Amino acid sequence: MKNLDKNIDPSSKEDNTKSKSVLEDFFIHSLQEMYFAECEISKEFALIEGQIISENLKKILENHYSILLKHKIRLEKIFGLKDQSIEGKNCETFNALLSEGKKQLAMFADDPVNWEIALILVSQKLAHYKIASYGGLAHLAIKLNYYKAATLLAVSAQEEEEFIANHLNRIFDAFLASHVEGYKN
Repeated sequence: MKNLDKNIDPSSKEDNTKSKSVLEDFFIHSLQEMYFAECEISKEFALIEGQIISENLKKILENHYSILLKHKIRLEKIFGLKDQSIEGKNCETFNALLSEGKKQLAMFADDPVNWEIALILVSQKLAHYKIASYGGLAHLAIKLNYYKAATLLAVSAQEEEEFIANHLNRIFDAFLASHVEGYKN
């Protein structure tokens, strides 16, 4: 990310232009990180999809995968609006979340029920990351007067919020109610 290491005094017009340039660079870099995250989730889902025993959970996550593909298409549209090449950039924060999720799933490699409970929790963590990222990017896009991009990003954030509320929370409660003695939802 060029320009992000420069100190900027917001008092002059030249500095305001530099400040906007830094925000624009940050915006593009953050879009590239989100594209990377969506691509990584796609790869990981392909690796675990066959391990999901619950047909309901599999259906929910397959539905979410189709939503993920829409997110990638929206990101590609935004890259096009900004005349940027479509590329992902490695994101250490996302990699840390994904790595931790893999460790959590590995803890239950021989316990399919608890593995699926862990998968739901990992999915929630990744979805919350995406909500925060897409929501923040939508606000930044508004600040930069990229209103079409802001709308596309806000739709992605909303889809993630709805996915958690309408699917992950419900199936999590159902799993716990049927597999954890004394749990009431």
